[in-house]
Amino acid sequence: GPATAATGNQGYAVYRDGVVGFEWHTGLMDDPHYNTTTLPVTHHPGSGTVTFGTWAKFLDGNTYKGVYRPKTAPSSSARDSFVSMGRKLINEDIPYNLGYQVMYDTGTAGTYVDPIEIKSIRCDGVIEYVYEWYNYKVYGGDWWDVTKNDYVTRELHSGFGVTPKIQASSYLTKVSSSLP
Repeated sequence: GPATAATGNQGYAVYRDGVVGFEWHTGLMDDPHYNTTTLPVTHHPGSGTVTFGTWAKFLDGNTYKGVYRPKTAPSSSARDSFVSMGRKLINEDIPYNLGYQVMYDTGTAGTYVDPIEIKSIRCDGVIEYVYEWYNYKVYGGDWWDVTKNDYVTRELHSGFGVTPKIQASSYLTKVSSSLP
């Protein structure tokens, strides 16, 4: 189709609280605003697969925490790419994984882990994967790129060293506290 330019909050991450009392949940804005369509957010709700979500389902009765972007401000074109990759993750029917941001088989994945090679993913893994696929670093040292097939990188992006709340507050830049 024709080229489009990201507007509003497309391609940015949104966060809300209410996970186990202290943790946050995240999703990627597919639409410019929370009320542009009925399904504005790409996220992994914790059951089923990565999906488009309604704003109400994304919030799930919890408190909205804001819109965030990578530390390096992405262009409108990069934000279009983020939206496109979020849709690719939806198309792969990827189940949830509490332990790992992005789980894949290091023995069969290519040099970079394509969406089809992802076995399971966490909500913050959706954000990390999408941004880092396009070289926008989120979390990590020399081993930051969660899209690269590497055992150490995969393991260091697991557990609670990074969580949605840590991801937003320490590794991304807040764009706005207003509703997206």
